[in-house]
Amino acid sequence: QHFPDTAPLLLRRYNYDEAGHLNGVYDSTGHLLREFAYDENNCMMLHRQPGGEGYYYQWGWYEGPDDAGWRVTGHHTDSGARYRLDWRMAERVVCVTDGAGRTRFHQWDAQNQVTAYQDEAGQVMTFRWSDEERLLLGMTDAQGGKWRYVYDRLGHITETHDPLGRVAQTQWHPVWHEPETEVDATGNSWRCEYDERGNLLTVTDPLQQNTRYQYDRHGQVVQITDARGGNKYLQWNEDGQLTRHTDCSGSQTTWFYDERTRLIRVTDAQSHSTRYGYDDSGHLVEVILADGRTAHYQPDAAGRLVKYTSPMGRITRWQRDGQGRVRSRTDSMGRRTAFGYDAYGRLTRLTNENGESYQFRHDVLDRLAEQINPDGCRQAYRYNALNAVTEVVFTGDRGGEIRHRLARDAVGRLTAKETAESRTEYIYDAADQLLEIRRQRSDAGETDAPEIIRFSYDRLGRMLTEETAQGILTHQYDEPGNRTATTFPDGRTQRHLYYGSGHLQQINLDREVISEFTRDALHREVLRSQGRLSTRQLYDPAGRLKRRETYSGMRGVVPETFTDRQYSYNGQDELLKTRHSRRGEKDYFYDPTGHITACRSEDEGYLASWQYDAAGNLLGRRAGERATAENSVVPFNRLLSYRGVHYRYDEHGRVVEKQGRSGTQSYRYDAEHRMVEVTTARETYRYVYDALGRRTEKQHIIPDGKPYNRTKFLWDGMRLAKESRPEGTSRLYIYSDQGSYEPLARVDRAGKEGPNRILYFHTDVNGAPEEMTDSDGKIVWETGYQVWGNTIQEKDHGRVEQNLRYQGQYLDRETGLHYNLHRYYDPDVGRFIVTDPIGLRGGLNLYQYAPNPVSWIDPLGLTSTVTFTDSRGLTLDVSGYTDLSHLSDSELNRIIFMNGDDAPHPFGLSPRDKLGNVIVLHHDGQQSQGPITAMPDKHHGSSTNNAGQHPNGNTKGAGINNRREFNLWKKEFWKSQAEKVLGNRRGGCV
Repeated sequence: QHFPDTAPLLLRRYNYDEAGHLNGVYDSTGHLLREFAYDENNCMMLHRQPGGEGYYYQWGWYEGPDDAGWRVTGHHTDSGARYRLDWRMAERVVCVTDGAGRTRFHQWDAQNQVTAYQDEAGQVMTFRWSDEERLLLGMTDAQGGKWRYVYDRLGHITETHDPLGRVAQTQWHPVWHEPETEVDATGNSWRCEYDERGNLLTVTDPLQQNTRYQYDRHGQVVQITDARGGNKYLQWNEDGQLTRHTDCSGSQTTWFYDERTRLIRVTDAQSHSTRYGYDDSGHLVEVILADGRTAHYQPDAAGRLVKYTSPMGRITRWQRDGQGRVRSRTDSMGRRTAFGYDAYGRLTRLTNENGESYQFRHDVLDRLAEQINPDGCRQAYRYNALNAVTEVVFTGDRGGEIRHRLARDAVGRLTAKETAESRTEYIYDAADQLLEIRRQRSDAGETDAPEIIRFSYDRLGRMLTEETAQGILTHQYDEPGNRTATTFPDGRTQRHLYYGSGHLQQINLDREVISEFTRDALHREVLRSQGRLSTRQLYDPAGRLKRRETYSGMRGVVPETFTDRQYSYNGQDELLKTRHSRRGEKDYFYDPTGHITACRSEDEGYLASWQYDAAGNLLGRRAGERATAENSVVPFNRLLSYRGVHYRYDEHGRVVEKQGRSGTQSYRYDAEHRMVEVTTARETYRYVYDALGRRTEKQHIIPDGKPYNRTKFLWDGMRLAKESRPEGTSRLYIYSDQGSYEPLARVDRAGKEGPNRILYFHTDVNGAPEEMTDSDGKIVWETGYQVWGNTIQEKDHGRVEQNLRYQGQYLDRETGLHYNLHRYYDPDVGRFIVTDPIGLRGGLNLYQYAPNPVSWIDPLGLTSTVTFTDSRGLTLDVSGYTDLSHLSDSELNRIIFMNGDDAPHPFGLSPRDKLGNVIVLHHDGQQSQGPITAMPDKHHGSSTNNAGQHPNGNTKGAGINNRREFNLWKKEFWKSQAEKVLGNRRGGCV
């Protein structure tokens, strides 16, 4: 790299042998990055990273009807993978057989274009090409579905026809070879206009909303005008790197780079700077946060992370094999998690910190066929020819089975789900938007109507209505896509007013103001109104909430309405102390892995302490008690007893009985592992769920088996919106922002025509309600919390019952459990009573709520999974590299900006992992409906890190039929992930 005023900078050095073969690549410090070796025929026979896996190749000379040359006949690796390639040149076929005896076939034509592929299971895909242009005209997938492609005279794809007969169209600019119009299968169109240099000037969406771009003389975007007329400004350096962004509110973020174009500092709109340091090879080794804390990263010779030292000196280590795969992770307490792979890179064993192992078996196509848990429970998976799951079999540790059968259409969409108890059907429109869900119980009579949920969308795919048995919710949106109004079945309308590109400024109900918000230059909330009260929030330089003060500006208000909460943290962002003006101080103590080990509270008046096994399970022994083999580990993570509370499990690992000081509770579950009935010594309750798994009714059962006391629940997406009580009263819940689970207010009403009574929530740092006040600022309910969520000294000042607990949780007073959407949480022991519905994607301990309930939340009851629904209703599950907490505030804000509707790139910006790799979102098995794996881009096309994941080849559209919808979903997903991390740092952690 050359500079005007300094000496050139060496980036890479390439060595060649006497024959001109590349035999070594070195970095700027002289470290060998990769070496190569060749045979006497000038064919590469080896390549290897230093100290890493060796890849070996054998070659043979073949003459065919079209050409002749050296071809690979064998390939093996140091880890034991072996492949034999048999070339049948006259037939234009190659057979690839691996060391496990699996064979796949590739056939090509005279122009070396693949015309047929047969996989290891015998499934065949065929490809049809044009004669002269060498363009793919059609493909028949392994299930017989036919794809057809049409091109213009310049070779641009203009039509894509899928197996369902749907057509997506693109018209191209005749000069700039850029899309002018894109029309989806429903007829919605997006239009693009360009200037005389080919710069994109305007994008017009199906609602005729325009986003406009202006450029400098270098073709870099310098101004973006959104559909509402808001302007954003960008500045760039001579290397084309963004140096300044000014949003439509005037807030600026600046980026600084060194002479090697590496990012070295980001300064936000409040002059807080995060700095980055690199080693001589360009690897990130140091991050200095705005408050001076420093995190250190140690890469190996290949640049892969092997050691992380937190700002508090806590060390995490990774041991890697020759292919760079993690073999073990050792935390700061020396607890080890181990990973085992077979010769073909498939994960075969996962050993937790207690030394207990999960085992994985795969089919001939490398798909997960069976998972065997440490407790003996199994999950088996069956697939169709498109690699979509068609059956899941849950086998208990005593052999009992629960089956879920899944039907798919020609493009892989889920069309039906069948269990022993019900059949659920799914209906979509041409844009893959879910229109209707129909569920019928297996024991239903001929005259019993099915349960139906219906959805409708606007031309941008944003959900307009959701219709359930409880009524219809109707939504409205502004130009940038923020939801501005929701009308509930009872006719009331909740409105959200925004400024800028989507920062909440006011919430009102039928034009009556609920709350107004003031924000700082980073758009963080600093003040909210709550009736006659106001709540002010202050942050430390790291963006963590340090004070939340609620006060009244009205004279004559009694002092009880005043609360002042103060928070302090350690270098690990763990909450150390809270000071509450009404309840005093609370101190927290942690082990090096972040588990709470003790809490001293003025509320309880004593020091409570806890101990854990290596897998994070609570141990029943108390401080000072001698550790034994029996009291130092919880086998299979199934907690059987804890300080006077005893649990019994069924063969599927579900708690079916709990015995404690208040008596015995028995639980019954359905085929989808949802609790449907609880029985105590005196009472029985039943729970009813809709086709999306949301609890819609709680029934108190009288001795003759009939319900006589019903509480009904209405949902807005996956958030509780309203509950209707048996006595005719209702409670409407309002949250602090779209997508948030932190409650802001509750609106009570007696009967359908009664007046609204607005009650306000005042929450702790993790979003748990501590007080409720009326519109005059008087406290009507208050409580404190033990660490795991049980309340302390709950007080009802105004005969007000309040059942919300940790975010997303609803207290069932009949059991003491918290309903947490997908599971039930037990605050006696801080864990769920059934295993995680998403399995290991939620963490190794399938019962764990969170390592630290004071700072973490799990509103969906899925631990660390990410299930995201965008504004168009597309829902996908994402695993892998989804955590963006390693990014600074400024980097997160850039992710938010670049994935907004007015970003300069239509596909947004993907974040980078801790090593600087771009994170890509990969459709597992190229299934349009997911699931999605977030992975470093360097692994996406890898035959070892992502084996067998491109069954349809790399042709765009081959199996991914909703590409435009997915690109829009991806932008909203990364924007949401970044916003969550920023929200965590400012007063509530996820």
